[in-house]
Amino acid sequence: MNKLTVCVGGKDFDIKLDGAFAKHFESEFQAQFKGKSTLDPKEVLLAYVGKCYENFTLEEEIRTLTKKLDTI
Repeated sequence: MNKLTVCVGGKDFDIKLDGAFAKHFESEFQAQFKGKSTLDPKEVLLAYVGKCYENFTLEEEIRTLTKKLDTI
């Protein structure tokens, strides 16, 4: 189990993750926040909105591909 401690708005949060997702999350987190572990709430909110948009675009792409496959 991997543990990552992040400080947001002056409060510490421990995030515990397992397996391949733990490695992926840590890598994504480091890239998103440029290695910082102390974050401003605005940074976290903007990152969340960005990931939601990324998820939305991927879901749209999946829907488009599914429709194309249905016509084959």
